[in-house]
Amino acid sequence: MEQVISGISGLDDIIGGGLVRPSIILIAGVTGTGKTTSTMQSIFNAAREDEICMYITAMSEPIAMINNFMSKFSFYNISLMGKGNVKYLPLNHVHIKEGTLAIMKEIERNIEIIKPDRIVIDPVNVLTTWMDEVEKREFYYDLFIKMKEWNSLVLVTGELSEEEIWKDEISYIVDGIIYLSNERSRDKRVRYMEVLKMRGQEYQSGRHTYNITKDGLVIHPSLHPGERTKLQFERINTGINGLDKMTCGGLVKGTNILLSGGSGTGKTLIGLQFLLAGTSIGEPGVFVSFEEDPNLLKNNAASFGWDLEKLEDEGLLRVLYTSAHKLNVNENALTIKRVVEEIGAKRVVIDGINNFKFILNDDTKVFEHVNILAAYLVSRNITTIFTNEVSELMGSSTISGDGTSIIMDSIILLRYVEIESKIKKAISVLKMRGSNHDKEIRELVINKKGIEVKLPFTEYSGLMSGNPVKTPVQAFEEAFS
Repeated sequence: MEQVISGISGLDDIIGGGLVRPSIILIAGVTGTGKTTSTMQSIFNAAREDEICMYITAMSEPIAMINNFMSKFSFYNISLMGKGNVKYLPLNHVHIKEGTLAIMKEIERNIEIIKPDRIVIDPVNVLTTWMDEVEKREFYYDLFIKMKEWNSLVLVTGELSEEEIWKDEISYIVDGIIYLSNERSRDKRVRYMEVLKMRGQEYQSGRHTYNITKDGLVIHPSLHPGERTKLQFERINTGINGLDKMTCGGLVKGTNILLSGGSGTGKTLIGLQFLLAGTSIGEPGVFVSFEEDPNLLKNNAASFGWDLEKLEDEGLLRVLYTSAHKLNVNENALTIKRVVEEIGAKRVVIDGINNFKFILNDDTKVFEHVNILAAYLVSRNITTIFTNEVSELMGSSTISGDGTSIIMDSIILLRYVEIESKIKKAISVLKMRGSNHDKEIRELVINKKGIEVKLPFTEYSGLMSGNPVKTPVQAFEEAFS
């Protein structure tokens, strides 16, 4: 037995380096999930490595039609067929109607001649349409045993839903099952790949997103962070003097901070000042945005005298932007990982984790994704601010609404408050794991320098509800002054 490349981008990372030969792998899914594309991608990329591949189809499509569809992909090279590395074997309706012996005889005859390293049967269901369960199992067993005798990696596609896979005889016989799905999420569809079975191999469990591109399937494995390293307690400045005072000297290095507040309360500005404070001492940073594209962000930053483009040129800052409508959470996480490791980032801001709800449409999935992302960044001793927008204008009954606050080492709340018929902004540190912090609620202002934290609202109570009132002492003093 040997391990060989799958030829499908991202799959080898999930299954520990490649597929085992000889073995039989079922690639299952409903119509339009990319089963044929993935198998074609596999054999043509393998053929480039001088493997001999055979493509068996029971769809009776002429080679010209297959060539027309597949020629749009970069991996498809018809010259490999002329060279003999890829052989095309159509099983016509005569073979199929004649039954199992005729099908076996035709496949065996070609295997004897071609001696392929890799075989695709697309789709396998058509070959067993007229068989009962016993006959189907015997056919699969005889067919696959014969192929294993030739030391072949066999990829078979099946038009099956996830529920149908476990009921079908083939699931008991194959060595591996890869399931492709195409699910609706709000106004778009998201493609998922999951390894359901891989005999004798370790693999990453869970669902991994994928796209079908000009290069075929590109799978984005879920991020799997390492263990959190043991750290020495160290504080880092935020770039905002008043906030450093509230956190008793700055944020704790290598922790995750949730910055939660309504629209316009200053979350993005605090994140930028935090990164700029790092760049001033040579610490590279990454700003991840789902709402403001890089040009708009740079223009807004320039109004405060911050030159983000210069910092990018110096390699101290990277701005990553993906529209929430086009967001693929796994792909985004892998991009963050790649950029963080490229520039050796020490600080990261992920601006707007509430956008994950738009894509994942499930609080549990949002929690899991943020947890994985946070764990990865912490494992690299990176200090990260996650911003989250809440819908309430005045006060809030929730911090994040999806449970992500539990993950965070520190939580900072931003709120609007009405005082003497004026709207003001308030900031408070709700939690700092393993550290003391200011318990007071202070005023936050945005001026030409950016964010500044002012004195506490000592004359009022009930600030975080959005409806402050005079303290009893202040009310007494004003009444009798």
